[in-house]
Amino acid sequence: MKKIMVVISLFLLVFPRFLFAEYFAEREMKMITTNYYQALIDEDYATAFEMLYLYDANGRHPVDGTTLSNQEAKEFYMKKVAFLQAQQYKMKDFEIAKIRYEDGHTAFLEMKFEVEQGGRRFEHAETVHVWEGKVWIMGEEKDPFTKYRDGRMNFDIPEAPVY
Repeated sequence: MKKIMVVISLFLLVFPRFLFAEYFAEREMKMITTNYYQALIDEDYATAFEMLYLYDANGRHPVDGTTLSNQEAKEFYMKKVAFLQAQQYKMKDFEIAKIRYEDGHTAFLEMKFEVEQGGRRFEHAETVHVWEGKVWIMGEEKDPFTKYRDGRMNFDIPEAPVY
């Protein structure tokens, strides 16, 4: 009987830690992601840049990061922002629609957001993961401007007509 009580006590001490660890990890993911999208809404692109996971879009695997220095990456990001501004693209609103778990512990946030482009409003959705404490936009639905506001680096930014 004493062994059973010890086992039950250990279980009750250890099990809640797993629950709370998951809770705090989810809370941190939500906070980081919320801060990124809010920075875009506020047009605080320096803050948004600091919150992004940066990676090269030139055939390297995204987890390899970028070959650019922080200064070069920031300059490139600001060129992407200038492209968005030329297209009259603005983030207007967002929400975390749900948290999806893969393999039991890797979490992804399913985001819904609204942008304005050229005076028209569009709703989109995308998947976000927090990697190394930064926002990694992993998949988007129909927003052709995602790569100009996410962490992709080292690609050609076209000269596009202003809408």
